[in-house]
Amino acid sequence: MALTSPGVEVSVINESFYVPSDAGTTPLFIVASSQDKKTGAGDATAVGTTTANANTAYLISSQRELTETFGDPKFYTNASGTSLNGYELNEYGLQAAYSFLGVANRAYVLRANVDTSELIGGAAAPTANPTDGTYWFDLASSSYGLFEWSQTNQSFTTITPTLITSTSDLVGGVSTGAPKTSIGSIGDYAINTTHVTNKIYKKTASNTWVQVGSQAWNESLPIVTVASGTTVTSGHKISINGVEIATSSTTLANVASQIGSNVTNVTASVNATTGNLEIFHNGKALGDSTAGTNTIRFEAVTGTLLADLGITAGTFNGAKLLQEKHTNRPTWKTADENRPNGSVWFKTTSANSGAALVAKLYSTASASFSTVASPLYATHHSAIYNLDAATGGNALTAGTVYAQYNVTEESMTAADASDATPNVADFQLFRHEGGATTITSNSTSPTFTSSETFKIQESVKNQEALNSAVTVTLGGTSADDFIAAVNGAGLTNVSASKTTAGAITMTHKLGGEFRMTEEGMTGTPLADAGFSATTAHAYGTFTANSSTLIDNLYDLPTGESLDSSANTGIMASNWKRLSYTASTSAPSNEPADGTLWYHTATDEADIMAHNGTTFVGYATAYATTDPNGPQFKATAPTTQSDGTALVTNDLWIDTSDLENYPKLYKYNTSATLTSTNTANQVAVTTSGAAWELVDKADQTTEDGVVFADARLHTAAAKADTLLTGGAGTSSSIKDLLSDGFLDPDAPDPANYPQGIMLWNTRRSGYNVKEYKNSYITTTKYPGSGSTGLGNIRTSNESVSTYFPDRWVTKSSNNADGSGSFGRKAQRKVIVEQLKSEVDTNQAIREDQRGFNVIATPGYPELISNMINLNTDRNNTAFIVGDTPMRLEGTSTAIQDWANNTAVALDNGEDGLVSASDYLGVFYPSGLTSDNTGKSVVVPPSHMMLRTLANNDNIAFPWFAPSGTRRGVVDNATSVGYIDTASGEFQTISVTESVRDSMHEVKVNPITFFSGAGIVNFGNLTKTSASSALDRINVSRLAVYLRTQLDAVAKPFIFEPNDELTRNEIKGAVESFLLELVGQRALYDFLVVCDDTNNTPTRIDRNELYVDIAIEPIKSVEFIYIPLRIKNTGEIAKLGN
Repeated sequence: MALTSPGVEVSVINESFYVPSDAGTTPLFIVASSQDKKTGAGDATAVGTTTANANTAYLISSQRELTETFGDPKFYTNASGTSLNGYELNEYGLQAAYSFLGVANRAYVLRANVDTSELIGGAAAPTANPTDGTYWFDLASSSYGLFEWSQTNQSFTTITPTLITSTSDLVGGVSTGAPKTSIGSIGDYAINTTHVTNKIYKKTASNTWVQVGSQAWNESLPIVTVASGTTVTSGHKISINGVEIATSSTTLANVASQIGSNVTNVTASVNATTGNLEIFHNGKALGDSTAGTNTIRFEAVTGTLLADLGITAGTFNGAKLLQEKHTNRPTWKTADENRPNGSVWFKTTSANSGAALVAKLYSTASASFSTVASPLYATHHSAIYNLDAATGGNALTAGTVYAQYNVTEESMTAADASDATPNVADFQLFRHEGGATTITSNSTSPTFTSSETFKIQESVKNQEALNSAVTVTLGGTSADDFIAAVNGAGLTNVSASKTTAGAITMTHKLGGEFRMTEEGMTGTPLADAGFSATTAHAYGTFTANSSTLIDNLYDLPTGESLDSSANTGIMASNWKRLSYTASTSAPSNEPADGTLWYHTATDEADIMAHNGTTFVGYATAYATTDPNGPQFKATAPTTQSDGTALVTNDLWIDTSDLENYPKLYKYNTSATLTSTNTANQVAVTTSGAAWELVDKADQTTEDGVVFADARLHTAAAKADTLLTGGAGTSSSIKDLLSDGFLDPDAPDPANYPQGIMLWNTRRSGYNVKEYKNSYITTTKYPGSGSTGLGNIRTSNESVSTYFPDRWVTKSSNNADGSGSFGRKAQRKVIVEQLKSEVDTNQAIREDQRGFNVIATPGYPELISNMINLNTDRNNTAFIVGDTPMRLEGTSTAIQDWANNTAVALDNGEDGLVSASDYLGVFYPSGLTSDNTGKSVVVPPSHMMLRTLANNDNIAFPWFAPSGTRRGVVDNATSVGYIDTASGEFQTISVTESVRDSMHEVKVNPITFFSGAGIVNFGNLTKTSASSALDRINVSRLAVYLRTQLDAVAKPFIFEPNDELTRNEIKGAVESFLLELVGQRALYDFLVVCDDTNNTPTRIDRNELYVDIAIEPIKSVEFIYIPLRIKNTGEIAKLGN
């Protein structure tokens, strides 16, 4: 501001300038780890390991912050606690970062979005946790309380039933079918758990399954048996249940015929095996008029027929199914009811091996199942009484569970002669919904006829049975009249009301049950109100969100006595069918989309063969080959798996060398054999049988093999008939051998010659797969046949009925077309994700991320990607590269790897491809301790990153981090490599001859020197040319200069491009470089910034050039000390 009156104006002009200090050694660690780990304290999820925060570069300042962000570094052990050396899932990057932060306070850590814990692997496909609130009927933990009576021994035998868990074991393949005859033996019991009614079956003497308690079951258990060979007198008579029968011949067959033709509910037959005459009652609620239901009374009439048969006159009881608690033990001994063999007691309480059904409920909060009490009772109202007698259901909470036995409520009593159906053995689980029981009609304007009637029964407190039926009589034609009739009927707990829309609501205020029927009444008032069989759910079922069916309204059970003749009654209940999974193991959900699975099986391979048209099952192409498919053995088989002779095209996978899995051999009875004549050392060629190694890289000839996903199922197993979704169950290797089904994404057979094999990676093991939702759909493969593509590999059939999901191989093939398997498959998945993150992450390319070292510990495959990242950042970082942990410590092995004699296409275990002035490669690996104290093998970068930090703490980046002064490794106890065959760590000392070989290929040795310890004894970059940048200290100086000169120059952007500015920037640069001379970074330098290099043309382009020449100080690497030996006195003369 200009002064307008006398005064003083003081202005401050800031002409000071200095170069900001460098942040020091700040590496970027690119790591892989398991997902959702716990923090180091173990009290929360480590935020850096969540999916949401994957690929985020965190600036970490301490070891504690590292473990709180990423958890403790994980190193895996075997069952005995021994560390798994070189295991692909070990968290080498986090361990290296943890060690680095022990001597430094600044590092960036970026975790790639791959969950290594998914790659731990297993023989069975992984699944997801159940949904919160999932119920599980735990079949294995349940007991079923079945006891079979022996009239002979007068005692019970405990029955262990076969549990049917798959509809494939049922007739017709449906849940309502009986067990197939192929299941079980005669006399066995089975429970069909695939259906909610859990019907209990017995296998009869005729090898058929019948439901326990049914007519067929009763007619399989003889009440009276007459010995084979018995003859009778023709024309004699006896009375059975008051019905006379007379024989017309002397045979037992004639007696059986006469009984069956004349006596109701009694049958007889001659047993085809024993020849005995067997007499049965069909179990219906009818029998002798005197003795009661399910009985047979024999009386003599004329002649000796009764005596001939050996039957004592009197009453015989039929077989019985009793479903009762342990306190109501059956009285079936001879002195009591004298029940026949095979009668069954279904003990409904758990005491003394009785029924104890175990239902469990899953909670996401606890990530576990908890047991829910599931007692057995006869009816819904019986359950209410036994569980909450005092309040009649009002105290029952939502989620209360019980199991109803005799689900149809067949009464089997003489008093209920209208219900002649035997009670049967079954049970169903129900869940109480809690609160009052309410049903609301869908009809909002019902009309009625006056004086119509219906019956209603309700449950009440402290009473097991329903109250006696009450008749409700309508006094008018409106909804209000219906409501008034119900409310005035004298019911205790049931009332009626009307919604604002005009619909009728009926409520049991205690949450109990009420039953209603129009049978025997006048008119159809219930139907008029909207409550009828057409608006009720079938008993034991429930259709959610139905537009026609009313919640809590059900048909009455078919055996219920209120309306047993017409079965038109309805009931209101808060007990709803429990939806659950019945299985012997805990249920789970289909895996989430993208779930990884390392399929660890080394003895499963679905290999197909090309028949000239398409790929088919191997046994289809070669019918006489091994019936069980390829053999998996450590030594060459001498016969097929079933002992028969080997034939041409038999297959063998050599499991002695899993590192190079699969070593696939094909048998050839006419192989060319080469040997050497020991007498003259001449090669001799003959023909004979031999196993021939298949070239895995051959995908073009009839002798080769293609590695690709082809199928998961046979043609018979591909369809999702139950509409469960998911991927379905994988077909067995043996079933696939003779099946030609292909998924539509299988390789095109037209591209391959006849005879070539297809290794189906989708169904085979020892690789990594990824779960894909809706992978095979009509959207992707529409239509069929002439109307569309459909399954383009299988007759263009429609895929509409297929299981939609698939496991898709994630571990891609090698560059030569061979598959990747075992640890290499695990590694490939991790490496591909790491590469993707480095190549696409924009955040780590921004200037704000101020790191000057880059490392991906344990992964030499990332070297090229780190070089590209550094190039994108204008080479402002030094790259620490690893050598493979399994690289043998010989000159030949190291040079072959460094020179890429294997002609690898990318950096990795086979060779080193990349070179850069800003890359240092180190060898060998080291042995250290993880955070739990266990000895673990770590890559060279683990040691070098901390060594760089130590170097920079006591010197500067332009000092070589090598030698006994600044190259001492203090975070490892020995160095070596992992032996490929044994997996053991082999300690080595990198000898001078090996170091010489390493120097030639620019790999830096980390070795042990007595008195100094482990030392980095190299200072070479992996540059492609000879220059000053072939040394690490110069390379890091260049990195430092790039970063700092950028900071020096930035303040001059947008300044006037004139001599004053050029002098200023030149002065700033010279000041900066002069300081470096004093710090032993440079011998000398020259800075030019004048009109000689800033021509008018450049100035017009808004450019300013500062040309700098430097002479970096080199490190001492070769010390020569000639030692001359002189005669006595000669040295003194030289001094004169």
